Amino acid sequence: MNKRGLNSNTYIYIYIVCFLVLTLVASCGGPYKARRVNLPNEKLAIADMLFQREKYTDAAVEYKDFLASFAGDERSDYAQFRVAECYRMDEDYALAAVEYRILINDFSYSDYIDDAFFLEGLCAFGQAPRIERDQSKTFEALGRITRFLQLFPDSPRRAEAEKMLAEIHDRLGEKAFDAARLYHSKKRFAAAMLYYDKVIDNYPGTVWTGRSHYYRGIILEERGEREGAVREYGKAVASQFEFDEKSDAVTHLENLTGGDSGGA
Repeated sequence: MNKRGLNSNTYIYIYIVCFLVLTLVASCGGPYKARRVNLPNEKLAIADMLFQREKYTDAAVEYKDFLASFAGDERSDYAQFRVAECYRMDEDYALAAVEYRILINDFSYSDYIDDAFFLEGLCAFGQAPRIERDQSKTFEALGRITRFLQLFPDSPRRAEAEKMLAEIHDRLGEKAFDAARLYHSKKRFAAAMLYYDKVIDNYPGTVWTGRSHYYRGIILEERGEREGAVREYGKAVASQFEFDEKSDAVTHLENLTGGDSGGA
């Protein structure tokens, strides 16, 4: 996919840019102010140089000034994308998400749309707090990444998105599993089973599913439901993941089946 930025003619401005950057470095402190220039190529050259030097806050000022000073320029979508990237690189994920959304809403024709959809989800996930706290941002990231995969199935970012989706599922699976274990520890077995089911139904590709099957087996065994317990222990043992309870599941399974789990 072609991502439009500066064309080859802009390289003649490199000496101007270097001079301006050196002047900036030598200047006194204080908030960065956009350079006064007359040509859009020159403005983008300054902004890009600052971005390459990892001066993201200053670069954002220049990209925003480009958008304000040269409204309608065919590279406005590029500048808008770079504004969002500046915030993301500075780990200001909330502001970055806002800027990606502006790109999506105002520049629907842009070559950067697929990137914006994906990175908006990444920024939502970047705002998610510790697992013990509310995971609304993780759910937001889940929705946005799922939407990205639906809209752009052939995007070069698909592999990244699928990896992130697995991380999101793991986090949400752990959250639900922790709730199940809390109810289990308080002997509120009906509520615990509901949360174990939630893990199994919604996050099957995670370690939390295997562990949930094990603890479902524990509850069913205590209830005297042998066949159900054998089924759950068998699924725990068959999990692709390794976890502490797996060997215990094998022991429970052997005790319930007389060593013949296949005959349950």
